[in-house]
Amino acid sequence: MDNVRIQDDLYTYVNQKKLEELVIPDDMPSAGGFMELNKDVEKIMMKEFEDMCASNSYPNEYLRRACVLYKAAMNAEKKEADGAAPALKTLAMVKGLEDINAFNKAFKDLILAGIPLPLSISVETDLKDALHHKVYMSGPSVILPDASYYKPHMAAQKDMILGVWTNVARAILAKTDLSPEEQNKYLEDTLAFDAKLGDLVKTNEEWSDYIKSYNLMKTSKVSKLTSTIDLKQILKDAFGFVPADVVISEPRYFKAFVEVFNEETFEEYKHWAYVTGLVSACPLLSEELRDLGSMYMRTIAGIAENTPIEKFAYQLASNVYSGPVGLYYGEKYFGEEAKKDVTEIVYQIIDTYKTRIKNNDILPSF
Repeated sequence: MDNVRIQDDLYTYVNQKKLEELVIPDDMPSAGGFMELNKDVEKIMMKEFEDMCASNSYPNEYLRRACVLYKAAMNAEKKEADGAAPALKTLAMVKGLEDINAFNKAFKDLILAGIPLPLSISVETDLKDALHHKVYMSGPSVILPDASYYKPHMAAQKDMILGVWTNVARAILAKTDLSPEEQNKYLEDTLAFDAKLGDLVKTNEEWSDYIKSYNLMKTSKVSKLTSTIDLKQILKDAFGFVPADVVISEPRYFKAFVEVFNEETFEEYKHWAYVTGLVSACPLLSEELRDLGSMYMRTIAGIAENTPIEKFAYQLASNVYSGPVGLYYGEKYFGEEAKKDVTEIVYQIIDTYKTRIKNNDILPSF
């Protein structure tokens, strides 16, 4: 890098030496201070997992379970022998649905199995009453990174990125027991159903205006909007009762729900759920499929190589058991004194905010 003058580019002038030395790991999208901290912690904890699993000695039951998951992810030989079979066994649930009535009856099992669904139902803290919870409903995720790619002015970018995903999905489908003709049909229907979603679900920019995501509606009214499914029965099966109201996060999508999900589009949905579900499951399958499944996101992020199996196994286990793993690291490597220091800093920050809010001359008084 040529020397940069301070008057031309202050940022590069100050950071020039560091930028020349900085190396982005092949399995990472970026590098920096926080990445270095994460890498250091990860290195320590990967050794911890390796030692715990080798000795079969665990600090507590949660870390024992984390190590069971870690060992399963590390067992490349078994995963290779299983191939795509574990995912295909689960996806057979949606493949075997005959109609929407069968879908209604199986909805709870489909949720528990992680099958992609035409609507998302969750229980979260009530945005307007933190002491209580509400049932929230939103649309499904689209294939592309953001729904904005489905806008007409983004057609070129959409075609390029969707082309990458299509090639990845085609390679993965080739590992199933579907015939070549069925593979083409499943992929065609998947893209058709995804296109319907892309025109209706929120973009990331729209999601950032979170206040507009709180739309409390009577369940009876939402049932009319989603009349192609038995929403009340689905809610009763899921929760044991039918809530009087639900929060609709994506009104635009639910106003068009019956056009997206009906008997005529049901086969498209089934194929979309099968294909997207299979692609999403790839990280948990054989190393070949894990590598294939990662190609799409790696291409988008500019990542040269897939995460090594040792790091992937640790990341999987530590993400699933993040609480116990984080607590173990904190107690062993952070220490009580450091915890006291951070706790004191937090209280100081809180007191500062209290003082500033009390003495503010901008906000109205209540």
